[in-house]
Amino acid sequence: MQTFSQLLKIYAERSGISDAELARAVGVRRQTIFRWKEGTVARPRSRDDVLAVSQKLRLSAQESDELLIAAGFHPEGELGSPASLEREEAEPPLSPSLVSAEAVENSPITTPEPSPAQTGGAGDRRLWLWRAGIGGGLLLVALIAAFLWYLGREPLPVAAPGETLVVVGQFTNFTQGEIGFNVAGRIADPLRQTFEEAALLGVRVAVWPEPIRSESEAQTALAQSGAWMVIWGEYDSGRVLARFAQADSDGPAPVESLVASPAELFATINSELPQEIRYLALLTLGTFYGDNDDYNRARAVLTKANASPPQETDARTALLLRLGLAHQLGDDPQLDKTIGFYDELLALAPDQIVARYNRGLAFLDRQGAGDRERALADFEGVIRRNPNFLAARIGRGVILLYRRAEGDATAALQDFSYVIQRDDQRTMAYYNRGLLAIRLDNRSLWEADLQRTIELAPDFAGGASALCWGYVLENEAQKALPVCDRAVALGANEALHSRGMSYAQAGEFPQAIADFRAFLGWLDQQPATSPYSIFRVQVEAWLVDLAAGKNPVTGAVLSALRD
Repeated sequence: MQTFSQLLKIYAERSGISDAELARAVGVRRQTIFRWKEGTVARPRSRDDVLAVSQKLRLSAQESDELLIAAGFHPEGELGSPASLEREEAEPPLSPSLVSAEAVENSPITTPEPSPAQTGGAGDRRLWLWRAGIGGGLLLVALIAAFLWYLGREPLPVAAPGETLVVVGQFTNFTQGEIGFNVAGRIADPLRQTFEEAALLGVRVAVWPEPIRSESEAQTALAQSGAWMVIWGEYDSGRVLARFAQADSDGPAPVESLVASPAELFATINSELPQEIRYLALLTLGTFYGDNDDYNRARAVLTKANASPPQETDARTALLLRLGLAHQLGDDPQLDKTIGFYDELLALAPDQIVARYNRGLAFLDRQGAGDRERALADFEGVIRRNPNFLAARIGRGVILLYRRAEGDATAALQDFSYVIQRDDQRTMAYYNRGLLAIRLDNRSLWEADLQRTIELAPDFAGGASALCWGYVLENEAQKALPVCDRAVALGANEALHSRGMSYAQAGEFPQAIADFRAFLGWLDQQPATSPYSIFRVQVEAWLVDLAAGKNPVTGAVLSALRD
């Protein structure tokens, strides 16, 4: 039987739905979806989460049941509600039938002594008063001792506003007093050093002064401290077990190290365990920063994790994938590093299609010599491994749309249509098919596709800009102008070119001149490789014509621009 992780990967890849989109549908964080897929978290805690996944991925009833079973829940076809299942798994209450006769026989006698009132003897009263005095004195001593302990105990660490606090709890010692280690200190010290070396301001590691023995105690420590993560665990003469708890998501899977001798236990606690926990904490923290769009911190943390990379292939690929994403996203993408991380990952795991798809996007964004063909090869590699990876089909279609080799237009149209047939919510499939339809002079198609684009993504400036361009090429200035206004208002400065043409078509030459000059000013700020650079010479000539009172946007010009 396949695991929940394996099934989720298969169904998610088949649907082409991104982790972010699936997370929004389920109501969890994107990193939670990632951990389910990677198997670092065995399964969802809630049956409803599995059902939400099934609905978003459009699974059949049989597939949904398989996913439920793999996650440890009853399938839909069986009787019993989630509530009843929870009751079945709960520990039964203690009842008289569970108390053995041996326990009763060996319990202390609890027959109450007669009171002074019952006996009526003065000696008995003195004895009662003496006992009461002793009991009160002992209680007072206990209260004083407790108070003094409270005053002298170490205060609990609490996260400051804006601070990321990592709490390390005291590990429970089950060695029967044979061996004792300060495990918390062994873990906390290298973590502090690592964060300091990474220059991570606002990240602090603190030791919890009290033992943490259970998940509920770990959650209590999280709540009391406001920490981002709590690390806790236990050890005995045969193993060391470390656990992780996070308030808003599932933490990493537990780390268990088996040992064969006291000497090996010493080495594990002092070297191996801190190193493994350090790696997991850095990977989780880097993932956290990346999921919250703090890519500079994500890069710093993940780079530190990569300084001592894990040897296991799965752990290594998880780190490389996160490193690639952290350097690919943000305001200052470092695409050479991104591609290098994906290259290393795919050398280890050639069938990792997410990394292959992401590398294709990085090639497209880098726009170096041969990068477009490299991107095409990556997208086709993804499609070979999973024909229903819809995002890769959109990527391939975009490359074919702009490459313009023989047969590319037909192939691109097939890719975009394939995606739309399987998911009618894919904005970029409609958008790019609309652009292609403009070039093919298929008005009914581009007008419908681009209007659908605007409907699905009202704030996407590209949709309005493309529709504006379509109407301009049809010489329909009155339809074009309000759409062009919308595109410019949304930040599509390239639409200044289209709107200027519309004003020229409408005979409003001063407005056309203003838009063309604004377009050239914007173009001056773009890289030399900008696809809009080809319009510079033409627009400069148009400005001369407009100043002379002549409309330069002729039918021949429009026909040439369509091609």
